Amino acid sequence: MNTSLLMLWGYWDEIYQRCTRLTYIEKGNNIFRVVVLRYRGEPLVTTDHCIIHDGDLILKLHIHNYYFATLCKGVKDELRLALLLRRLILQSLPKLATFLDSMENKDQIKGIVGTTMLHKGVTPLGFSISDVPMTWFFRYKRWYLRLMLRIVHPNGKRRLQSWNHEMPLKRVYMSKEFLLNRYAEGKQPLGESY
Repeated sequence: MNTSLLMLWGYWDEIYQRCTRLTYIEKGNNIFRVVVLRYRGEPLVTTDHCIIHDGDLILKLHIHNYYFATLCKGVKDELRLALLLRRLILQSLPKLATFLDSMENKDQIKGIVGTTMLHKGVTPLGFSISDVPMTWFFRYKRWYLRLMLRIVHPNGKRRLQSWNHEMPLKRVYMSKEFLLNRYAEGKQPLGESY
């Protein structure tokens, strides 16, 4: 990605962040941004058998795409890009747990839920995965994430063509208890090392 495009994206990202009320977990040092919302959709059963129901309070999880793009600028290798993202997620989850644990309304929050195309390899991290309904909102989300892939991924255009206009858009989610028990600061994520 060239510097001018990255700069324009940075301006747009500030506007997007304010319009969506996203909160930084740790600006410039964490891959996640979040917003507290009521979950809307079918029941989600987490790995520890917690059920997130329609109307439950959740922490909606967003990967900070612009921040990730600045970190992977110049990275051409697809494997290095995937490993960088995985490392950033692993480093960010303990801070996310601390953030949630410090919230005044943490007792009402059922879990964390995100919508992403970057769902490969998240199951060992404790996330569950499910399909999303192709409503107008998720069609827009798919279009937006396809655009992000084309911009950020070194082979984005070719990858999109290989998917033949399909986007593996999924929900990824985790219960609050699982997040806090596994990723509270000071704990080493199970089966993971840096």
